Amino acid sequence: MTALTYTHSPSLTPLTTQSPQTLSATSNPPIDYLMTSVMVLRQPQPPSPSAFQNNSQKPQVLLLRRHPQDSYPLKWEPPGGSIDPSDPTVLSAATRELHEETNLSNPHFHTWVAMARELPTEDAARMKNWGVQPEEELARDVEVKIDEAGGVVMVTTFLETKNVWGKMNFVATVDEGAEVEIDPEEHVEWGWFTEEEVRRGRAVLPLENGNGSVNGEKEEKEKERVLEFTSRAVWGSVLEAFRVGRELGVIA
Repeated sequence: MTALTYTHSPSLTPLTTQSPQTLSATSNPPIDYLMTSVMVLRQPQPPSPSAFQNNSQKPQVLLLRRHPQDSYPLKWEPPGGSIDPSDPTVLSAATRELHEETNLSNPHFHTWVAMARELPTEDAARMKNWGVQPEEELARDVEVKIDEAGGVVMVTTFLETKNVWGKMNFVATVDEGAEVEIDPEEHVEWGWFTEEEVRRGRAVLPLENGNGSVNGEKEEKEKERVLEFTSRAVWGSVLEAFRVGRELGVIA
């Protein structure tokens, strides 16, 4: 297998040398299981400079729909997963997970992203229908030191069965025109979604996005989907990625 590569902004340089084990031990409380999540953003270009910006030209994020036989069945999430002992760094793990789940390669990591704290009341109310575990509703961001100069990253942590889980979320971009290919054993659908679609939890999927097989039956394509996320923390991090992406000029 060809070695996977990535690029990164200068602010993430300390994460190219620090091991995931050191990062986990530096956290307070220490993290028992560390994961990564990649918020891949893109800014579709209009067909002409004067063209009216519709949904297809607004900034979008890549999301995947989990397999019905997996934990959190049919919930939506960004690409990501657990860090393996063989992963030398968190960024290497994020690159590997992105490739395994979407076939996308050579990401550019712009920054880390925390969990959005402020959500409209109607959004918080809608989340209660997702079947979110109580432990995940108590997710919180903790600062973790990454260098002697005082640099820190935020890691979203939550407690599950007396173990502390942590997730490092990154904002990334990939080459324009790169094609997504999901593993049908892990996810059944994928899509590029606007901030408005993520916030209201509804979107229409194109025909080609996954096999659409849910509980052994084919779902209709070109039909509005309800976007239920694996947790409030994941949903909040996706929304925060849009804000941070605009702030950095990654998206407009």
